[in-house]
Amino acid sequence: MESEEKKSGLGSGAGAGERTGTGNAESVVHRLVIGKAADDALATIVERVNEGFQGGRVNRSQAATWILIRQAERINDTFIREIREDHFDEVALLEAALKQAKAAGKLPPELRAFLQKQMLGGSEDAKKRSKKELDE
Repeated sequence: MESEEKKSGLGSGAGAGERTGTGNAESVVHRLVIGKAADDALATIVERVNEGFQGGRVNRSQAATWILIRQAERINDTFIREIREDHFDEVALLEAALKQAKAAGKLPPELRAFLQKQMLGGSEDAKKRSKKELDE
């Protein structure tokens, strides 16, 4: 018999993309790894849902699936921007800029100016520090 976690879509009983045996699209199971804070939040939600609910029982996978499906349509541009801000990676941005520069054969003007400034003796802050050190 199929476990509740497999039915919900987030269980750990099958690997990513494995079929659970029924043959329909709903039976494809994917794993989702979450951190401790998210796991604690999910546990709190499940506890609240099940408290006083005599008509059934909701497990973690069912709650997570329900939340993801229902909330996906409510995610707006502001929410997307916040997610991007929380996960911004300067190195990834530089790698993307380098990839674009290689494809175009030239650097964006801002990046070229920054690199030229570095090559010709560093930033203005470094020059100011050098002058202060000489004055002392």
